[in-house]
Amino acid sequence: MFTALYQIIIQPLVLLTEFFYELIYEFTNNEGIAVIGLSFVVTIFTLPLYMVAEEWQEKERNIQSKLKNGIERIKSTFKGDEQYMIMNAYYRENHYHPIMALRSSFSLLIQIPFFMAAYNFLSHLEPLKEYSFLFIKSFGHPDATFQLAGFAINVLPIAMTIINCLAGAIYSKGHPLSEKIQIYVCALVFLVLLYDSPAGLVVYWTMNNILSLVKNIFYKLKNPRRVLYVIACIFAGVCLISSIFILKDTKKIFRLALVLFAIFIPLLPPLLKKLNHIIEEGEKSGKFIFANIQDKTRLLLFIISAISIVLLAGLVIPTIIMESEPEQYCFVDSYKSPFVFIFTVFCQALGLFVFWPACFYALFSKKVKTAFALIFPCIAILGIINCFAFSGDYGPLSPELLFMQPQSLAVSFKKVLFNGVIMIASTALIFILLFKHTKIIQSFCTILLLSLAAVSVKNIFSIQTAYSKMEAPIVKETIEPVFHLSKTGKNVIVLMQDRCFLPFVNVFFEENPEYLKEFDGFTFYANTMSHARFTMLGTPGIFGGYDYTPWEVNQRTDKSLQQKHNEAILSMPIVFNENGWNTTVADMPYENYLEQPVEKMYEGYPFVNRVITHGTYSDLWYKQHNMTKAPFLSTQIKRNFVWFSIFKMVPPVLRQVVYHGEYWLSWNEFDDTAKFIDNYSEIDYLPELTDFTSDKNAFLLLDNEATHEPMFLQAPDYVPVQDITNYGSGKYADYDQYHTIAGVFKRLPDFFDYLKENDVYDNTKIIIVSDHGKGFYTGVFEDTPDVMICKDNYTATLMVKDFNSRGSLKTDYTFMTNADTPYLATKDVIDGAKNPFTNSPFEVTDKNSYMKIATAPAESTRIRHHTQFTVADDEWYTVKDNIYEKKNWGRLNIKESK
Repeated sequence: MFTALYQIIIQPLVLLTEFFYELIYEFTNNEGIAVIGLSFVVTIFTLPLYMVAEEWQEKERNIQSKLKNGIERIKSTFKGDEQYMIMNAYYRENHYHPIMALRSSFSLLIQIPFFMAAYNFLSHLEPLKEYSFLFIKSFGHPDATFQLAGFAINVLPIAMTIINCLAGAIYSKGHPLSEKIQIYVCALVFLVLLYDSPAGLVVYWTMNNILSLVKNIFYKLKNPRRVLYVIACIFAGVCLISSIFILKDTKKIFRLALVLFAIFIPLLPPLLKKLNHIIEEGEKSGKFIFANIQDKTRLLLFIISAISIVLLAGLVIPTIIMESEPEQYCFVDSYKSPFVFIFTVFCQALGLFVFWPACFYALFSKKVKTAFALIFPCIAILGIINCFAFSGDYGPLSPELLFMQPQSLAVSFKKVLFNGVIMIASTALIFILLFKHTKIIQSFCTILLLSLAAVSVKNIFSIQTAYSKMEAPIVKETIEPVFHLSKTGKNVIVLMQDRCFLPFVNVFFEENPEYLKEFDGFTFYANTMSHARFTMLGTPGIFGGYDYTPWEVNQRTDKSLQQKHNEAILSMPIVFNENGWNTTVADMPYENYLEQPVEKMYEGYPFVNRVITHGTYSDLWYKQHNMTKAPFLSTQIKRNFVWFSIFKMVPPVLRQVVYHGEYWLSWNEFDDTAKFIDNYSEIDYLPELTDFTSDKNAFLLLDNEATHEPMFLQAPDYVPVQDITNYGSGKYADYDQYHTIAGVFKRLPDFFDYLKENDVYDNTKIIIVSDHGKGFYTGVFEDTPDVMICKDNYTATLMVKDFNSRGSLKTDYTFMTNADTPYLATKDVIDGAKNPFTNSPFEVTDKNSYMKIATAPAESTRIRHHTQFTVADDEWYTVKDNIYEKKNWGRLNIKESK
């Protein structure tokens, strides 16, 4: 219950607080000014609520003054129950109830949710923890401005309290003593609460009090509205000058927004005055029927529209995403069901579009209510139009609702114009119907609400059906061997390390030359390429050979991508099994293209021993290493889903504003610790997970993604710890991606030693291979005029230790690709090995003719039923022989290749 209330009432305010903080920081690039500016924005936005509170308090004071003599007379004349009964009768005569006295506390009550939101946000804002501003040494700690008798004195909370009391004294001048006492007690309560709080939070609240003081002084002026207008115009002028002359490095869209804001502010009062005049004249003449409708009808229209928006943002959009790939949202962190995320985003949407708007609706005048009843149907209908008619093509989403490929989100003028015409025409039609035929728009909104509810129920049922078919991930508290090697026969181990970045591997051995001996018998192929820059396109070639590289996959249109991907994974297990080997696969990427159940792809192949180690031993690892698991993915999903819904509902031209800095994330509080440990624990426990009980030759095919999850580790051993104190001093010590690669490469030799101790190392072939690189622009590749791509993205790590191979790591510059893996795995153990599905030999002597690199962005697994990857003609490149020579790179001639 408390969680739901928090998500409905507080979390929307936290999201808005973070948005405005980051927006101000975008312009100022100063955390201190951003905190002060945030306080100013919150004060402006809550000013209408304070105005209502002031009206209520004034009304309560007038009533209390009116009833004072009668109450005193009753109290002096009657006692006990008789006094109680007569007092109630007196209240009824004056249409008053004692509970109405709470109105005098309303100004205090409305501060609570905003205070909680600010406290939640600023207290955990990492960039403020060590930020110094003016005389404040650290925003993340109490200011401790000076010492007195050995005690640190925090000046900010004291100054805050003095300002608060001064503002209260000005405000309560002439008011009853009880009200003054309430103000001063409240000031003391905040002093106690915030005295030892981080200075950043106290600066925010002190600024609130200063603004409150200014507001109270402002109310004492003879003509406060005129003064406010002059101040607003001055502020608008400052904004205009800043956007033109000072904020030159800020993004154009934000500078444009600031210019429009500066122009709009001075025009707002006359526009509102003119609009009010038009409405009044329309009411008198009877032209605006909507302005004279019953309160019940107006309220009903507002509620129906607001709930429709909630259904769209909180259910329809999220469930469409979840229904397309339900496995992404099941068994996430400590959550089993995906419905916890639906519940969270629904509550947040309920707060944003119903609870807080309803508060404003209930508190304000008939004209404000009319405005709400006009605006909300427009938001609902235009949101649906933008979401479905202008959905946009942004590529695949990660589970945390981030785009997996870079997005400029720029929209052509033609699309902006078309969308604008539709928006204006739709709005005009809605207004005409509202003013002339209110019942029509009310009926339409009702149908809309019911339709959205039906879509939500259908999607939820689909998600539940998929979830019910899934098996819960296995979490083990003990370790038992799951990989079985042979002591007397031969073993082949293929370990795919996702995104193991070739240039970083080079640097690792340069900075750790002692590990050249640890990788005993290995050959490092330092001239190796992948055929793509993403796992989806880069892995099939690793498992199935050259027939499963992107170009070759696209040439065969008789099967779906899902079928071809599954074939690639099964290729080597089938070949080894046919030659009498035991086969085991573990944690294959995109098994069955994420369509559940995964086991379906192994039907008919009972000899494949499918093992799951990803995340299976994480809890045990955390326990043994005294670390706490961070809910990385689930926390991001909860935060980002409502932002994504808003992203889909706004016009395309505004989407670059919504998706700014990962939905206005003020700092990356979400790290990849959990995802890294899920994979690192597999490497760490590899000796314990392996025994030597296989009665046949053994083939192991493993996928590990520890090198894919960037995370800083404790140097020089590069191990995960709760608090890092040493990041190292090497060339890439500041790169978390390097840390994870170093961590894995420092741990693997323990497994090699374990094999040696059991006399299995010499009869075991080990291949370490990656699916793609990373766009770091390391400088090891020269620019090629007609190849405008980051070549680092397409490198691949390939290391091979053959049978009976010993000696320090050797570097070989033979041109290789990761699609050579099946050939290298079967070499010297299976003569003339062929792919079981295409019947093509694994060995390819002319790699150049197969070297067609797809530079296309990642796609969603929803394309599983397509027969080809979506790669445009200008997204194909070639490379040959030596990847470090720019002359060997070029564009692919599509006509000649076809």
